[in-house]
Amino acid sequence: MGQGLISDDTIERIKGRVDITDVVSHHVSLSKAGQNLKGLCPFHHEKTPSFTVSPSKQIFHCFGCGAGGNVFTFLSRLTGASFPEVVRDLGRTVGIEVEERAATSGHQAAMAQTVERINQAAAAWFQRNLRDERVGSEAREYLAYRGVQSRMVDQFGVGVAPTEWDGLLRALTGKGFSQGDLAAAGLVIARTNQSGFYDRFRARVMFTITDVRKRVVGFGGRVFGDGTPKYLNSSDTVLFKKGQTLFALDHAREAMARTKTVIVVEGYFDAIALHQAGLTHTVATLGTALTSDHVQVLRRFASKVVLLFDPDAAGVRAALRGLDLFVNSGLGVKVVTLPAGEDPDTYVRKEGLDAFLRLEEQAPSLLDFALEQSLKTTESSTIEGRIRSVDEILLILQKSEHPIEREERLKVVAERLGINQSRLIERYPVLTRQQQPGSGQLRQAITATPMEALFKGAPEERDLVILLLRGKLSATDIRRLKPEQFSIAGCRKLVEVALAHVDRDGRVQVQPVLDQLVDDPDCGALVTDVSLRDDHFDDESEHAKACLDRLDRKRSEQAMRALITKLKMAEREGRADEVDLLNRQINEIRMRKAGTPTAGMVSLVKE
Repeated sequence: MGQGLISDDTIERIKGRVDITDVVSHHVSLSKAGQNLKGLCPFHHEKTPSFTVSPSKQIFHCFGCGAGGNVFTFLSRLTGASFPEVVRDLGRTVGIEVEERAATSGHQAAMAQTVERINQAAAAWFQRNLRDERVGSEAREYLAYRGVQSRMVDQFGVGVAPTEWDGLLRALTGKGFSQGDLAAAGLVIARTNQSGFYDRFRARVMFTITDVRKRVVGFGGRVFGDGTPKYLNSSDTVLFKKGQTLFALDHAREAMARTKTVIVVEGYFDAIALHQAGLTHTVATLGTALTSDHVQVLRRFASKVVLLFDPDAAGVRAALRGLDLFVNSGLGVKVVTLPAGEDPDTYVRKEGLDAFLRLEEQAPSLLDFALEQSLKTTESSTIEGRIRSVDEILLILQKSEHPIEREERLKVVAERLGINQSRLIERYPVLTRQQQPGSGQLRQAITATPMEALFKGAPEERDLVILLLRGKLSATDIRRLKPEQFSIAGCRKLVEVALAHVDRDGRVQVQPVLDQLVDDPDCGALVTDVSLRDDHFDDESEHAKACLDRLDRKRSEQAMRALITKLKMAEREGRADEVDLLNRQINEIRMRKAGTPTAGMVSLVKE
């Protein structure tokens, strides 16, 4: 059944041309694990791979967080795009035109499409301005001064916003966009003392911000005169969130996946300069500190991070703020410190690529960098200062989950501070107890998978649906299956759908069941979980029969309890005929449990 306004036939044609393995491997580093592939889940934080992709079944499932589905679900969760948007994007990739029957999508989706069109039109206008002999002359001179080559200007969609107050406003309203929609796109601002709007960006070199789907989601502007602020970004919109967006990610994604490394800088010019030098695995934050959302994005494409901040006090603080975000995230993080007075843009242009690579090779880990900075600022002249410094360092060490790593660093700290290591070890557990849980660390403790909790007390239901989706239930087993035997709602629905896909030989056709249920809100996660489990059964046929027998016994026990409750009530109220009937039914169940053959299942008394 199609979703929204796209036909089932179109969805199936696209699905038939797309391999989920190819799509996922652009975002997750996968390795072979039997018939399946495994990697670190892009939807939650883990260090041991629990994210599984099945090439044969064209589905994925994470046994850590429970996320699962098909290629459409994966891209929708990853990018935040709606189902129709994902289908359209994949359709373009494989050369299938997607037509929607009517434009009745929700307000949010409609607004996102409008903002995207406005942004595309604005980007084209900014870029035309830069090419204009008169309007773009000052900006072109500034870009040349910053060493930005013309190929980078084209690649990153660099443009210019002229000095006038309403140039963009007039250009885009002339194309039919309303002032309200331009405001929703973050490109114009309402006047305070009179009606109307004015341009947000004026007299600035403009950088086009695109997402991983290459949609224009926003803009950054750098003043090329004396104006303030120096940098200005689009306001947050339905498409754009500064704390979740990284500049140049779409350009860096392939190099990140190839090298498993990402360089993180603070500015547009820094990112472009490093790309220009050949370091195409570089991204930039948008004038904000790194966030946990940024780290989550980075984990999708890389396993190693190089933080490259300006060597001033603010840059050091920015690196140290990253400690809580990165520790125990599964990412290896190094901090490159540039010589005083340099920033990434100027350094790589003056010293060249080889000099930068040497700095990167010698760079300390984030934890080592944090320890070094703390030791540098030790107020060792006072007892209070030494205690404060020790506590600060121990709190840093506490963030590491590796006991050997902690012990080695304790030795270094003890030597640097001139304190006996045993005293540090005594202080450490005291400080650990004082520290409140949930101190901003980027980690997600998972003690049991969602499915383990769901199947608690009903292992036979789990095993039966596993065998069902492996196509291991015989025709005889299938005839014994009844949805009402299952206590778990998702299992009931799965069995209902499976019984509707039984072939002439009495066996379940598994793939149509997967296709129908993999995105089902009630049991989609259950279906992907049990489909990709690697549970082993010594004798699948005997195990299926034993599970079905247990379900029958449970059903009989439930029926017995219900009948006994009714019997007691009938006896209290003196309904003799009903007492006789209930006693006969209870005796039938007891005889069946004792092994005496009886025909069929017990029939319950109607309420």
